[in-house]
Amino acid sequence: MGLWPFFGAWTPDLWQALGSPFGRSLRVDSMLRTTRTRPAIAASLLLTATSFTVPVSAAGAVLTSPATATDPTTPSRPIAPAITPSPTVIDGRVADVLVRIEGDGVCSGTPIADSRYVVTAAHCVLDDAGEVGPRTVVRDGVRYEAVGVLVDVRYVDTPTNALDAAVLIVDRAIAGPAAVIGQTLPTTGTVTVAGFQSVDTDGSLLRGTTPHDRPLPHGATAGLVTVGHQPAGCSVEASSLEVSAASVRVRCGLIPGASGGGLYLQTSESVQLVAIISTVSPDITSNGLTPLSSLTELLAHPDRFTTSLAGMRTVTGPPPEYA
Repeated sequence: MGLWPFFGAWTPDLWQALGSPFGRSLRVDSMLRTTRTRPAIAASLLLTATSFTVPVSAAGAVLTSPATATDPTTPSRPIAPAITPSPTVIDGRVADVLVRIEGDGVCSGTPIADSRYVVTAAHCVLDDAGEVGPRTVVRDGVRYEAVGVLVDVRYVDTPTNALDAAVLIVDRAIAGPAAVIGQTLPTTGTVTVAGFQSVDTDGSLLRGTTPHDRPLPHGATAGLVTVGHQPAGCSVEASSLEVSAASVRVRCGLIPGASGGGLYLQTSESVQLVAIISTVSPDITSNGLTPLSSLTELLAHPDRFTTSLAGMRTVTGPPPEYA
């Protein structure tokens, strides 16, 4: 099954319902990047830069087309038979660790303990030319500006899970909970995959049947609609992960907004980040994750991968301690 890379949430916070020949359409004004075609994801549907419309039937159903994305991986450890879990709003230690990242879109991220590093996905920070624009990390209404980023710009031409890692360097340490970087992907016990997701007016997740469906919140008929976001995810057995040298796949199906979030292992001492959310399957039943090896490569060679943000100075520091 192919996987789609996804960029941020459907909008930063606002949707607008407009008239259309289909009955209604949903206009989305956002700062998301333009649709692009890349060698490994030529059939992928990516979110657009300024505004777009999503056809909605008179009855309110979003009109969708079949998914055609391709990015197959060959697993070395098959998924164990099980019922595919659906993401739900979560709370607790994993939810507390997550932060939102704003820029060309909205993504998720993980602050790393005892550092000014925030781990996210490469596609959350790079544009088509491999340049990085301003990014802001937000936690509890407090904003932290990124002043540099560690990222492998090869992702622009080779957008695979294996290269989809980035580390934002923020202007000061982020207050509150943080994760440590795990040493290996666990094979036993329970892990949690999580990122920010849009929520409906009743607090449930707001999602359709494909990654880029944009259903209206309940009770919305016209005008601007504020869309909330909450941490969401799935807890699964580590033995159910589908693992290859270049990718990890987990049954869950988090959609745009969760990019850059993570797969986490909770211990009595810490929350460990063990992979990064990268892609979603067309049927929104699984997520492709970037393995730890990509992240550790960035942190081991900051001089090689540090990129200055547009109009900002580059700031590097020692890599954080590993778990």
